Amino acid sequence: MTDTTSFHRTTALRSRLESGIDQGLFDGAVVVVGSTNSVDTHLATGQRNLAGDPVTPDTKFDVASLTKVVATTTITLRLVEAGELTLSSTVGSHIDELHDTQRGAIPLRSLLTHTSGLPPYKAFPFGWESKSAVLESLFDSPLSVLSEPNEWYVYSDLNFVFLAEVLRRVTGESLATLFETYVTDPLGLTDTAIGPIQSENVAATRDRRWADRVLEGEIHDYLGRAMDGESGNAGIFSTGRNLATVARMLLSRGVHGEGRFLSSAMVDRLRTDAIGSIDASQGLGWKLGRGDTPGTAWSPDAFGHTGFTGTSMWIDPDRDQFVVLLTNHALTMDPDGSLEPFRQQVHDIAAATTKRANDS
Repeated sequence: MTDTTSFHRTTALRSRLESGIDQGLFDGAVVVVGSTNSVDTHLATGQRNLAGDPVTPDTKFDVASLTKVVATTTITLRLVEAGELTLSSTVGSHIDELHDTQRGAIPLRSLLTHTSGLPPYKAFPFGWESKSAVLESLFDSPLSVLSEPNEWYVYSDLNFVFLAEVLRRVTGESLATLFETYVTDPLGLTDTAIGPIQSENVAATRDRRWADRVLEGEIHDYLGRAMDGESGNAGIFSTGRNLATVARMLLSRGVHGEGRFLSSAMVDRLRTDAIGSIDASQGLGWKLGRGDTPGTAWSPDAFGHTGFTGTSMWIDPDRDQFVVLLTNHALTMDPDGSLEPFRQQVHDIAAATTKRANDS
């Protein structure tokens, strides 16, 4: 990428981030853009909390549902490659309490692709106060299953709650320990952890269900907080720089530094449509560009995910490019308001500047 292209990208991205602050979409943001070999742009702007402290490149954000792919999906696939787990096995084959139930018949692959038939957890009244209370409710309550596995695509956080419990049962370890063993330690993600965390440099969010209480280092997601970070659907805090490391590893088809983190075949699987017979498009854990377009300038081969707190991460092997966007959207914006147009504009600014450089 030429210096001129880098300058134009940085200028355009900074302008869009600052206009997002002016619009009241968030108080602060970080964006990182790069390729397999480098980080080309790393911007931080705005305030990380109500005290007015500035966002820096090292500010940690609650990444919400990026947890599904960075943590739970990655741990699952690494255990598959280690021969400790198979995606064709069922929930009931690992969780004895569900052995002869409809929920127990769900294959693990269907949890990863949101084709399990489980409903969105927001259909249930809040009230869980602990990990054990959540699991007891999910195991014992008359939880309605919307369909047989692989009939419908319904995005549900419950898929990853069940999957996280399977991971604990298979290994005898907590999700936090598994995350360290299989993700953060081998990738060198020193500023990434399952919350709650203690850090002075963390972006605040707001929990509107608890009298608009501002959260700093506490998990915003209800299930994640109730389960002390063990829910599998949300709960990670990370920086743009650390998430860029994950993106670059995936762009290199599993290679990290001098070693291999995932096999090339597994990386190809996670970004390939796994539910082609259903009216949707979904990889293993990861959303696909053809089904959930990150922006008009990205190729159909792009894959990524978003987070409720205003985060996103998209990777495009065809363009050899990634973009990581972190905001504290939930602090200032009505959480029912959509951040999607802003996200797509940021993604497209990054992609368009690269395209001009490659086509020149």
